Amino acid sequence: MNVGHYLQTKRKEKGLSARAVAKKAGISDVHVSHIEHNRRKPSFDVMMKVLRALDIDAKEFLYETGYTPRVNKKTERRQVIPVISWISAGFWNTATDPYEPGDAEEWIESEVKGMNIFALRIKGDSMEPEFIEGDILVVNPHIEANHGDYVIVKNDDNNEATFKQLKEYGGTIILHPLNPKYPDIELKKRNVYRIVGKVVKKEKKYQ
Repeated sequence: MNVGHYLQTKRKEKGLSARAVAKKAGISDVHVSHIEHNRRKPSFDVMMKVLRALDIDAKEFLYETGYTPRVNKKTERRQVIPVISWISAGFWNTATDPYEPGDAEEWIESEVKGMNIFALRIKGDSMEPEFIEGDILVVNPHIEANHGDYVIVKNDDNNEATFKQLKEYGGTIILHPLNPKYPDIELKKRNVYRIVGKVVKKEKKYQ
């Protein structure tokens, strides 16, 4: 099914006017009309706004329509990656396994490319001022992390994860928060803790 017909069908199923969708998406109703009648191929950002306005799952949309973003010199260098869960940048917090991102509801474009690249949205303030709540972390699970790198670490005993800076002194591994009001976390049980991936880029806040 083509993009325009799919979106128009979904809009009518939900009883929404093109103007209502345009208002929710923050674009003009003329723009919505052009998209629905396949007169204009929307950029990735615009497409995500329309999907959120219609409460459409991005994965389902991509499967049903085969949509690919409009390509230009900027977007052809970027990869679409899933924001698979949120990670607490404060103390430990529950997180889904980033190796199973099938239920991702958000997607972003990033210049980072590679297999199994994923993104996480920060919550908490333990990594301020460098990282603030709402920032997006792009994570590569295939790059080895070393002293000084920013990492996502998971506790395999309880499926909890945290975002911190990795520090290693001799045989001691420390998860270091940048905010001085939080204490370091020493990883005493190495067989329990697993580095899920190295943070390779910080994206802007993605609303």
